[in-house]
Amino acid sequence: MIKDFFIVTKFVLSFAVSLSALFAYIMAKGEVGVDMLLATLAVLLVALGVSTLNQVQEYKEDSQMERTKHRPIAAGRMSPRTGIIIAGVLILLSFTLIYSLLGLIGVNLFMFAFIWYNAVYTPLKKRSALAVVPGAILGVIPPAIGWLVAGHQLMELEFIAIALFYFIWQVPHFWLLVMLFYGDYKNGGYPTAMRLFGQASLQRLTFVWLIFTIQAGVFMVSIFEVYSNITIGLTIVVGILAFLSSLELLKKDFELKNARSVFWKINASFLGTIILLSIDEYIKHHI
Repeated sequence: MIKDFFIVTKFVLSFAVSLSALFAYIMAKGEVGVDMLLATLAVLLVALGVSTLNQVQEYKEDSQMERTKHRPIAAGRMSPRTGIIIAGVLILLSFTLIYSLLGLIGVNLFMFAFIWYNAVYTPLKKRSALAVVPGAILGVIPPAIGWLVAGHQLMELEFIAIALFYFIWQVPHFWLLVMLFYGDYKNGGYPTAMRLFGQASLQRLTFVWLIFTIQAGVFMVSIFEVYSNITIGLTIVVGILAFLSSLELLKKDFELKNARSVFWKINASFLGTIILLSIDEYIKHHI
């Protein structure tokens, strides 16, 4: 039962998403605190909740795909009703916690995430191969929570740079998954960018979006007043590694199975940029 809870809530992915709130808090304030941990927990709870509801909505499609057919609801080990109860409890807990931290603005942000993910993005995935673009807005919500809890405003240029980075990052992240699991998505009845553009064109488009993400990363680093030259040096190295990994998509002999390697290298590079800036801000405020 515990294992099924972790699967139905997509705990690992949800936890990774919640960390963006933690990093944004540190980038905004240069400190760690109890409110940072509470903000991260609030994002984790809402991510767990909407992910569970997503599996309730898609359990029929999940049962048709090799990658997801063993999920609790898709496999029949958990009823959709149980999934709804779990999702409802988690979402209500997250709303309660975020209200204690940010009041109605926090509740509104979580409500937006809930509606956009479960009522807009999830149904749209079944109709459009380009659903990932509006869906990428969801990637901005967790860092927005961390930034606000740290006492800052969303209209600050630093946060706009962070939001742009996270938003653009979502698209190539998802398209690499499409390349890797194209057969599964096809079996599940989802329209995909692979079918819409073809493999060669999708590789080139993903490369372009990765370049945009790297540029957004450069912009983000330039906006923050980086304290250490070591940070600048390391972010340059990370950016070069991301670029070199992106070039693999332009190879004529590129095989879809190689998307896994590109996926992990790219995500590690972009996450590394966020971590480096967070560490730099923390050091800057404690020297």
